[in-house]
Amino acid sequence: MDLDGHEKDRATKILVRKTYKVTILMLIIGQLQVFVVMEIASIKEFLAFNYHISLLHFFVSFISIQLYVFFYRILEQKSKWKRTLADIWTYEVNTLSIMKPVKRAPYICLIVSSVLTFMVMGISVMYGNMATSHRRGLFMSRRNIIRWSERVFVLTCFGIILCSEMKRFSIEIPSLLIYTSMGNIFVVMFAASMRKPNFYQLERIGDHILIGQLYYLSFYALYMGYVWLAAATIQLADWNTTLASLT
Repeated sequence: MDLDGHEKDRATKILVRKTYKVTILMLIIGQLQVFVVMEIASIKEFLAFNYHISLLHFFVSFISIQLYVFFYRILEQKSKWKRTLADIWTYEVNTLSIMKPVKRAPYICLIVSSVLTFMVMGISVMYGNMATSHRRGLFMSRRNIIRWSERVFVLTCFGIILCSEMKRFSIEIPSLLIYTSMGNIFVVMFAASMRKPNFYQLERIGDHILIGQLYYLSFYALYMGYVWLAAATIQLADWNTTLASLT
């Protein structure tokens, strides 16, 4: 696809908007799933007493995202229903793999974490626009963005699974602070990098879906990091977060 500079910029802006739409939709659905899973006591109890299941799920999640990225060019050549099935499988496997901590998270943690996550998204949008306008900022290449989005998600997911089994807040809370700090920085860098020229492969049909899926994983890992950190802090401080106490 031969486009001049102005047309490429316009196409990139359109794909950035599409990417954010995909990311926001996935993030909202993912957060709603967290609320639903919290109400299913049997799942929470099962995961609480079967630690190996969480590790197995983590392994499946890790393999799924690797294969999804590696074979996405081939998937684009398949029929729409096959691409959709691969998208949904990858989305759900990764969404559920990091969900175990909600077994102890009060609703206030989920609400505050959701607000914080979308606030960070707003900051990342503003930073991306400013960095692009001034042509200076924390940019990364497409390849590095893809690699690090996988690494950050996997590291956060594995770390949260381990932290959920810890009984020592002196290790758990600092670890979660590191994960959330790392996630905050990365999503901002991701936002700026998406606006770089030639970041998107314009000839590919669903490139914004691939990038949106990876961007979602970064934000969802950040969201769950907030949830788990808030839950651990409340438990350490022994705060009463029931609705009756708040009213």
